[in-house]
This record gives sequence, C-alpha cells and structure tokens, in this order.
Amino acid sequence: MTSESMTNELMNPSTTKIRTLEPIIFYSGKDDELQIFLNEKEYGELIIKSLSDNQLKVKEVFLQETNEKLEWKQDYKGLRISVPEGLEISGSSMGRVLKVTF
Repeated sequence: MTSESMTNELMNPSTTKIRTLEPIIFYSGKDDELQIFLNEKEYGELIIKSLSDNQLKVKEVFLQETNEKLEWKQDYKGLRISVPEGLEISGSSMGRVLKVTF
C-alpha cells in the first residue's frame, strides 16, 4: 500500500473501519438500559465517546430487534461496539437500535 493510498483511506470515513459517533442516545424507560439509534450505514468499529467508563459501566450490548449480543469494549475513550456490516434490519431500512445495559 502506498503512502498516498493510506492517506486517502484515513481521510475517507467510508473506507475506514473505525469511526467515532455522536449517535442519538435515549433512555428506554428501564432503570438500567439506554438505547442508541444507528443509521443503516453505521457499521464496523463504532466508538461512542459519551459512554466512557467514567460515566457508567456497561454490562451488555444487544441489537434490539433480535437481542443478538454484539462485541464491545469500554474504556476511558468511550464505548467501542463492533457492528457487523451484514447485520439484518427488519422492517424499514431507516436504521437499527442497540440496547446498552448497565
């Protein structure tokens, strides 16, 4: 890989697999759960800075529609969630909702 192609890959967010997001996060009504809205194009390694481990301690991350557990890691930089590209979205193609329990 040339330095030019590496620079283009780093500057083009559509080709970069790790992205920092500021998604819509809302309270689900349950004492220990938040929901995160992602559009259909948000996949790969997603970092949500506002959910760092100094804010709250995450226990699990699920896809709301199927309760499929997603891989995640939380540290001082935020909550990093691995969202597979081929993840099915039932209904409309408007996006998906993740459940975060703490």
